[in-house]
Amino acid sequence: MPENLKTPGVYIVEKDSGANAVVQVATAVPVFIGYTEKASINGKSFHMKPVQISSLSEYEIFFGGAPKPVFTVKKTDNKNDSDVCIEYPDHKDYYQLEQSKNSQFYLYNSLKLFFDNGGSDCYIISIGQYGEDPDNLEISPEQFKKAIDLLEGEEMPTMLLMPDSLLLNEEDSSYYSVQTYALKHCAEHMDKIALFDIYGANAEQPLGTDKNKFVTRFRENIGLDNLSYGACYYPWVKTSIITMNNINYSFFNLESLKDVIQEAHQPILNNLIKAESDKERKYWDAGLNSSPEYKLLKKTIADKLSVLPVAPGMAGLYTRTDRSKGVWIAPANQNLNSVIAPAVKITHAEQENLNVDAISGKSINAIRAFRGRGSAIVWGARTLAGNSVEWKYINVRRLFILIEQSIKNAAFSVVFKPNVPITWSVVKATINNFLTNLWRQGALVGESPAEAFSVGCGLGETMSQNDINEGIMRIQVKAAPSRPAEFIVISFEQKMGNAE
Repeated sequence: MPENLKTPGVYIVEKDSGANAVVQVATAVPVFIGYTEKASINGKSFHMKPVQISSLSEYEIFFGGAPKPVFTVKKTDNKNDSDVCIEYPDHKDYYQLEQSKNSQFYLYNSLKLFFDNGGSDCYIISIGQYGEDPDNLEISPEQFKKAIDLLEGEEMPTMLLMPDSLLLNEEDSSYYSVQTYALKHCAEHMDKIALFDIYGANAEQPLGTDKNKFVTRFRENIGLDNLSYGACYYPWVKTSIITMNNINYSFFNLESLKDVIQEAHQPILNNLIKAESDKERKYWDAGLNSSPEYKLLKKTIADKLSVLPVAPGMAGLYTRTDRSKGVWIAPANQNLNSVIAPAVKITHAEQENLNVDAISGKSINAIRAFRGRGSAIVWGARTLAGNSVEWKYINVRRLFILIEQSIKNAAFSVVFKPNVPITWSVVKATINNFLTNLWRQGALVGESPAEAFSVGCGLGETMSQNDINEGIMRIQVKAAPSRPAEFIVISFEQKMGNAE
């Protein structure tokens, strides 16, 4: 109200209602930690710094391209250890493809899988650069842990992925030490979940105990704490990220091809080896494609490099599901894009031990192929806390992260305000409005908002007089999340005709 009303007229006064809306936080913003080709622009370093990107082209500006492995082709007498069998007119030989040191990095191609499955905004933390001196690049668990610590001041990432942690030593538990550290970070900050892959699940193995060796080791080494903040997927997947057309002369130790390529194509190979410019090499490389041995080797390399950990693809699927349906919808029973098949075939009986483990309770979500439905269906929606009644489902954990963090951010508006009934009423009304909107969207279960949630704040309700004297405001929120129909049981009964 204007203080001095001396002139006749109409005066407008705007009053603050005192209520603030609870704004939903982002739910699908992953952070990827790993190794990149570079981490600088015009001399400015981005090493060990979270950088937000929204596309692969934007990633390449900051961090460069894919690793460039070089394969040496070696003949072997042990066909079980061979990568390829080449049939010549009068005989056949077996060959191994030996990859150059420090060239098997997963981050770049994993990001392709992420974006192909609906991914958008994400953060990248480069912990090392393979484009500078790959032979001397150190790969250690401490680098991953330091990068995780950088996220303490970052509020945006809601998922944590480290595909390159699969390069760590599994036998000395270096790999598992990073995963448990990630779970601890997620639980302490209560704002994100970690997505994991099973080490060694990138190739088909004989049925039986050996096939589940790494699943068992994962369960034994991942620990018992903070399991609801992690989800694990098995197996890796064969993708179409890299095709035979992406493979050229630069992927080969060309001298090693002399014993493989037949005599008719040896002159082309020799010209390729002697070529001095990239233009010449591309010309002779195209000519060498007429060699069936060369084409087979290129296809074999493309197939090897295209087997990728599936968790980055799941991060993309989470984003796709959140955007189209909501974070409260289980990210399952959907087909992964750019995936040809799971690297390991899983039967119904084998998945029983993955999905429900009575001893450890550490559920592993399966990627399976179903005829006529999809080449890679996500057939599981559990956190690692598979035996927990409250937190066994991924969508329940992620919904509560959304609710908790959204309300936490909104509550900052009443910090230092009087701890009195009028403030409590504003707080309860604000949270009630937020949860009512979630209930209307189907995130919470109940015939009415009163059945779906409750919000308490007040003296004798959530606080004592001593709390108020100490400057403490306690808010109690109870919510009933929707849970996925994981097991659907249909009962049939035969109706007998009446005899007349």
